[in-house]
Amino acid sequence: MAARFRYVVSDMDGTLLSPNHTISDYTRDTLKALVHEFGVTPILATGRCYADVRVVAENLKKHIWGDGTTLPGALPATSPTRAPMLYLITSNGAVVHNGVTHELVLRSCIEPALAEKILLLLASDETVVNTNAYQNEDWVCRIDWPEMMAANQESGIRYIHVPQPPPSSAYTPATSAAAATAADASPRGIEIGDYSGISKIFFITDDAARMSLLADEVRAIAAAHGGAMPSLTFSTSDCMDIMADGVTKGAALRQLFSAVLPAKDGVDVVADAIAHSIGFGDGLNDAEMLSTVGKGCAMGNANPKLTAQHPELEVIGTNAEDGVAKKLRSVFGLQL
Repeated sequence: MAARFRYVVSDMDGTLLSPNHTISDYTRDTLKALVHEFGVTPILATGRCYADVRVVAENLKKHIWGDGTTLPGALPATSPTRAPMLYLITSNGAVVHNGVTHELVLRSCIEPALAEKILLLLASDETVVNTNAYQNEDWVCRIDWPEMMAANQESGIRYIHVPQPPPSSAYTPATSAAAATAADASPRGIEIGDYSGISKIFFITDDAARMSLLADEVRAIAAAHGGAMPSLTFSTSDCMDIMADGVTKGAALRQLFSAVLPAKDGVDVVADAIAHSIGFGDGLNDAEMLSTVGKGCAMGNANPKLTAQHPELEVIGTNAEDGVAKKLRSVFGLQL
């Protein structure tokens, strides 16, 4: 059983991370053992943006490989981890990076004109629903809600507050060039009417009725706009995520394997890697990923809709109980 899985694919918040949004020592030690004893490759798959996850990944990388493995090839050739590998699937599958070299593997962005329409859907005096976007390395939001950053303490990422984004008609290449040559704090992107490079738009509210209506409105806007329908899912019950057409964590996993695995005669390397992957998640945005991997596990604290829609998933312990680490130790025969 121990040799069956070569890849551990895990959601972060509500899954790999504890309730205080950190990776416990028990979980870090478990991943370190799997990497060094079994040559397992960890893959973090999250709705968060890359700029946020990069810091978490760097800390995990140092724990697993130490400070001397910034680049692949640092360990002896006899080691199963001679080329340290860690991948980051972020923005619900819209962006994928090599977590060791930080090389961009793939990126899918929402068409700028459609992104503008969705971002400007709500009025500037809205107080119940917060419109957010991940644009390149930035997190932009329309309502100043500092409590949203509670889950981002390890990375220290901060949002850019843009209560009323200007229309794209206000944007010119000259404006963009000026922003690019100025200090980092200078207005850029959505702040100046540039809606390119947006990997994810998300609405946050605890008003379930408003959220349901918003989902219908977004679909209507996309239908009227024409072209492919964007991907829509819920990372949590109070957060609706919108990505480009076809973007899911599961699709990103397949694209990742296709991009990085060398071809083998007579072997479908993507299908083989998928079959040798075990995945963990707690939200509806994990559904495609958990249905894609060789074995999918839902957390004990998962959204009830996830387990109801996918009864084939094994339900394990909660994230507060280090459920992922305990399941992995059981599967690989490590001491609990």
